[in-house]
Amino acid sequence: MVQIQHNIEMPRTREFDRTIVLRKAIEVFWTRGFDSTNLPELLEAMGLSKSSLYETFGDKNKLFEEAIDLYLREIAFSKVDILLNASSVKVGFQAFFAEQIRCCAHRKLPGGCFLVNTAISLKNVPPALAKKIRKSVKQMHALFLSQIQKGQKLGEISRVKDASALASAIIGTSMGMNVFARVNKQDIRTLKQMVETTMNSIFN
Repeated sequence: MVQIQHNIEMPRTREFDRTIVLRKAIEVFWTRGFDSTNLPELLEAMGLSKSSLYETFGDKNKLFEEAIDLYLREIAFSKVDILLNASSVKVGFQAFFAEQIRCCAHRKLPGGCFLVNTAISLKNVPPALAKKIRKSVKQMHALFLSQIQKGQKLGEISRVKDASALASAIIGTSMGMNVFARVNKQDIRTLKQMVETTMNSIFN
């Protein structure tokens, strides 16, 4: 009897965790910036072949976009939860900035904020990605504005103060802290002074 062999090609299973390799990509982009990061650096850090990277993420732009999304979910949104779940608006902002300082000074992180570091050099980022960064900043402003208005209704913040201007001041302080941490992440004292100045302008 003649046996007929059926050559069925089984689908290949990716032998890596998507989230883990994305975290490694975040570290490279965070440290080097989008424009300065090249493909060999990403491949080495992620432990992937060129074909695996393109098969999984498409290209550098799409990889960067996924890296931003993961960063927002794992780091940025955790600060939002801290802000929203506090016992008061003031306590929320205190906790938010405390977490900001912790991230800025963390020895295992590149320093600053991945999102802010990217925002500083938007001219080097493809238009679609730059639009995504700007949208994220606008969303943060809306969140801070909502909390400040809540604080005004509860009597924690003077109604005379411009809520939108205060929200912008918080964003400015947050971005400034991240930039400063890139220069000297060990100078916690200065970071705390920046927070104290901003908090006093809001709640005093």
